[in-house]
Amino acid sequence: MILKKYLTGCALVVSVLTCSHSLEPIDDGVTTIGIYTDDGAAQSCIIAAQNMFRWMGYEIDHLDAEKINYQEIRHIDLFYFPGGSSRPYCEDITETGKDKIRQLISGGSGYIGTCAGAMFAAETQVWRDTAYSSTQLGIFSGTAKGPIPEIFDSPGVGMCQIDLFKSHMITDSEPDSVWILYYNGPYFTPKAGVSVDTIGLYDITNTIALLGYTYGKGRVFLTGPHPEWEEDSDRDSISYFDNYDDCGSDWPLMYNATRWCLYENK
Repeated sequence: MILKKYLTGCALVVSVLTCSHSLEPIDDGVTTIGIYTDDGAAQSCIIAAQNMFRWMGYEIDHLDAEKINYQEIRHIDLFYFPGGSSRPYCEDITETGKDKIRQLISGGSGYIGTCAGAMFAAETQVWRDTAYSSTQLGIFSGTAKGPIPEIFDSPGVGMCQIDLFKSHMITDSEPDSVWILYYNGPYFTPKAGVSVDTIGLYDITNTIALLGYTYGKGRVFLTGPHPEWEEDSDRDSISYFDNYDDCGSDWPLMYNATRWCLYENK
C-alpha cells in the first residue's frame, strides 16, 4: 500500500520543538506513568488506560491540576492525558503547571495524548470550527482539529481504519492497517517546515491520525482515535462499545508507542 507522506514521512525521529529547561525527571528506578484524572478526563478513558499501562507492567500515579501546579512531579516518566474534554485541561492547569510539564518532557520525560489529550498538546486546537491557542500546552507545533464528520458524523463514534507507516519502531511488528475506535477525535496538521514521524493515517481522509516526534530529550506520541479501549475484550474493564470489533488488540501498538516514548526499544 502506498500512502501519502507528510514532510519527512517515516524518517527516523526528528527533533521538531525544544524549550529551555531547568527540570529533569528523577531516575528513581521505577517507571511511572502519570495519568491525568481531573476535570475533563473521561472516566472510561482513565479506567481503560490504567488497565492498559498495568498490563504493560508500569506503575501508575494519578495526576490532578493541583498536583501538577503545586507539587513535585519529577518522578513521572511519561505523562498520559486521556480522552474527554480538553478545555478543562487548558483552564485548570496554570501556565506554571504547563511549563513544568514542558520542562520535564524537554528534560527527558515522555508524553502520550489520546483524543482530547492530543488536542491539549497542540499549539492550536480547533473544535467544531472554533480555534483555541492561548491556553494550550503547545508541545506539538501544529493544529489538532476535530471532530471529523467524514469518518463519523453525530454521534461521532465507530471503528475506523488506520493505515500504518511500517518503517518505524512503533509499527514494525504491526500489520499494514488496524481498526481503532473513533469518538470525535482530531486529525493533526504540522506547521509548514515542521517534521514529525507520521505513524498512521485515517484511511478515509488520508489525514494524520497517529504521530510521534522528539521534544528536547523527550518523546511525544499523539493519537486521534482511542487505542486504549478493547472493543472485543473485557480486560480494559469498560463495557462501552463492546458490540464493536477492533479485529485484534490495539494494546501491542500502544506498548510499542509507550516503550518508544520511554526509549526502551532503541
